[in-house]
Amino acid sequence: MNMNYKEAPFTKFHLKLYVCTILGQIACGYALGIAGTAVTQAQDKLGLSTFWVGLLGAGTLIGLAGSLVVGNVADKIGRSKLLMLDMALFSILSILQLFTSSVEILMILRICIGLCIAVDYTVGTTIISEWFPPKEGPIYLSRFIIFWTFGYVASFFAGLIMGNLSTDYHIIFVTSVIPGALAAISRIVIGVPESPTWLATVGRLDEANKMIAKKLGDEYCVVVEEKNELNEKVSVMELFSSKYRKNTLVGGAFYACQVFPYFGVGIFLPILIGKLNMGDANTSSILYDIFCMSGAFIGTYLCNRISRRRFLVSTFYISAIALGVMIVGRNVPIITVVSFCVYALAMSIAVVMENPYPPELFDTRVRGTGVGIVIAFSRIGAAAGTFLLPILVESIGVYGTLGVCFAILLIGGVICQLFAPETSLKYSPSEDTNESLAIG
Repeated sequence: MNMNYKEAPFTKFHLKLYVCTILGQIACGYALGIAGTAVTQAQDKLGLSTFWVGLLGAGTLIGLAGSLVVGNVADKIGRSKLLMLDMALFSILSILQLFTSSVEILMILRICIGLCIAVDYTVGTTIISEWFPPKEGPIYLSRFIIFWTFGYVASFFAGLIMGNLSTDYHIIFVTSVIPGALAAISRIVIGVPESPTWLATVGRLDEANKMIAKKLGDEYCVVVEEKNELNEKVSVMELFSSKYRKNTLVGGAFYACQVFPYFGVGIFLPILIGKLNMGDANTSSILYDIFCMSGAFIGTYLCNRISRRRFLVSTFYISAIALGVMIVGRNVPIITVVSFCVYALAMSIAVVMENPYPPELFDTRVRGTGVGIVIAFSRIGAAAGTFLLPILVESIGVYGTLGVCFAILLIGGVICQLFAPETSLKYSPSEDTNESLAIG
């Protein structure tokens, strides 16, 4: 009797598929992070108002709201096609930024790049969760953040160098083509096979088993647990039915409350540090980057060692406390610096959960759509944070802005404490959460 392909040991095939996805994560992190430096350089040359500074900075994040559509498309046409094409398109769009000085066209390009990133976030996460064994999948998904943060931090260092050299903003924007092209080439060379569980849910079981035999061996196959769900169409509204509503709303809320301050502070770090009592701006930026990178490693270590709920709740509250201390101790530079570093560390630990947790909230048939909706909610939060931050700093000051971020983190912690379902494999889910575990 053939075994479930999810029971197959980790092989070179899994590793190659993982490489294809993490290179995309590096490109995504870099593209999002470089926007702050590029927009800052473009501000005087393009005569940008505070409104346009925020809007351009948030452009990629606005495009990421397309995850809502991307997830549903992935559940209808599959994962492979989207993942194969998006980094190539990402690279082309990155190059096109070199040839325009129009704010409106640049904004459109940033939104389109965001749509490409939406594919990587949504489909990359989904295909790993559906190909990898249940125990290894969450571990490898939690490591996504290390590679994403590497790209994000790399953009800060690249931006710092190019900013000090007064590099033209066109060049700064277009540098995202480098990691994008590497990701695109890897996917073309290695190839991205379709998800067997998706093939099974759309009635292509024989095709799924042939692919599994080719990649993992003849002794493995798809085990279909709920045949009555085969060929059923997935609608967005289904994610708001009684079966999924709680998970959909909690997933979107936790993600949005995390990324509002994370991207708002991170993308416009030069603006914030210049107004905070933190001494040398370059040193403070480097410290922030170091703690961001450290947090990614620590978060990955902790991710599968404590329960999902405890992870979410604790990181929200620690980040909020760090901002609160920064606001109260604003007149003491050492308190500001230390609390800012704690904030950077805690937030970087927190965002580790953004990759393994959303797929665990939904079963295979609706996973692409579900993850897409959660990411779409999050991008509203991220875009709002990035768009509003320079406006808030100008209107209510830097500490008033940090107060807004404090309140949002506190709200996120309370929501997770009250409603977040426990999905950890090593923890027993409660009665009202057992339907939400990923079964694919």
